[in-house]
Amino acid sequence: MRARRLHRAISPEQRTAHAVPAVRPQPGGPLRLARSQQLADRAMAVTPGMTHTYHKRPENFAPGAYPTYLERGDGAVVWDVDGQAYVDFVCALGAATLGHNHPAVSNTLRERAGRGVLLSLPTPAEVSAAESFTAQVPGVDMVRFLKTGAEACSAAIRLARSLTGRDAVLLVGYHGWHDQLMGSAPGIPPSVAALTRRTHLDSPDAEEQFCADLDRRGDQLAAVMVSTPYHRQLDAALLQRVRQLCDRTGTLLILDEVVTGFRLAPGGLGQLRGVAADLLCFSKGLAAGMPLAAVAGPRHIMSAFATQRVSSTFAGEALSLEVMKATLQEYTTDDYYGRIARLGRRLRTGLNAAARRRGMPNFVFGYDPMPCLRFSADPTEHARTAEAFLAGMARRGVLMRRDVNFVCAAHQEEQIDFALAAADGVLSEIAVGTPAPVAPAVLR
Repeated sequence: MRARRLHRAISPEQRTAHAVPAVRPQPGGPLRLARSQQLADRAMAVTPGMTHTYHKRPENFAPGAYPTYLERGDGAVVWDVDGQAYVDFVCALGAATLGHNHPAVSNTLRERAGRGVLLSLPTPAEVSAAESFTAQVPGVDMVRFLKTGAEACSAAIRLARSLTGRDAVLLVGYHGWHDQLMGSAPGIPPSVAALTRRTHLDSPDAEEQFCADLDRRGDQLAAVMVSTPYHRQLDAALLQRVRQLCDRTGTLLILDEVVTGFRLAPGGLGQLRGVAADLLCFSKGLAAGMPLAAVAGPRHIMSAFATQRVSSTFAGEALSLEVMKATLQEYTTDDYYGRIARLGRRLRTGLNAAARRRGMPNFVFGYDPMPCLRFSADPTEHARTAEAFLAGMARRGVLMRRDVNFVCAAHQEEQIDFALAAADGVLSEIAVGTPAPVAPAVLR
């Protein structure tokens, strides 16, 4: 027990050392990418698409001018396999909410690993983790844990169909790769695709069309599942209107908080805007990078899961549940939500100011803790400019995504300012039409 407490304790010194790693990225010349290229060549032979996560593929960044493989991370800094360091705003696609190698995670893993990972019957961690979760998320009485956000969203739709006796669902945004979440796509039977209609709230006009569709078809729908766009904010008035339409038609409102949960607020966008959902889905920020997801809601809805075959061998895996408990505690220790919002606002306003100084329009939008790049409404033009921007930033020691980026608890003001100084140079190159220098290695 004493050894377990030793690992679990987190001292102020540990937090300070974690927040500002000893190695600080510095601007340099073209990146060294030889080992990244070698690993990519090997991966192509054994892994379809090179990597197991679509959004980590090289074509989503700046192929040939951006690292393909990372070796390690500490705080808000990561090192690639060729030894170069970067301030990281990819943050494991938003899952690394506390930063990399946070003591709350690493200490908990050391403590728990010695007692087994997955036991033959439920562990006390299942109970205490569920209690910790329901204590932090408003309006939630019960929770079921799973492993991925797509699983949580699929489980929520299964429950909605069971409770309403309806089959059709209306989806806003992306919710995962499962058949019932995609609509029409290769490999999905037309009979399944016909039950799902997907839309995106990219503009006020799209919001009006969505509400009109819900008003017209609501009594045929089992559920409406909403995930916010990243380049623009959804306001309380819209969500309240959707809530009222769902109530009128007997449709369940499901908020997909996989990205926004424990980032905008514990309960995500719904809590931020003061709108209660019937079901909520969580994942990325739930356990600071450990594989865990959840579907949650009030007791009168969630209790129906007791009769549903929604089950996973690994849902009760103890390491992730223990890390989740430690992570949720970290969110309450400091001004986590306010701080990442302030840092994200500093990044967004600084990047936009740098663009305006060069006669360019604002290109960073969205929610403060998760600034989203949008160089153009035209996808081709956006992709071209974003690739040049990402290449220049990587060469100067900053990793970013083409769309939504993330601020984590480990980021410091000096790292935000480091990124702004890097962007100043990159935007100068873009403004005069000079492409950001590209490293010689090109992915094949």
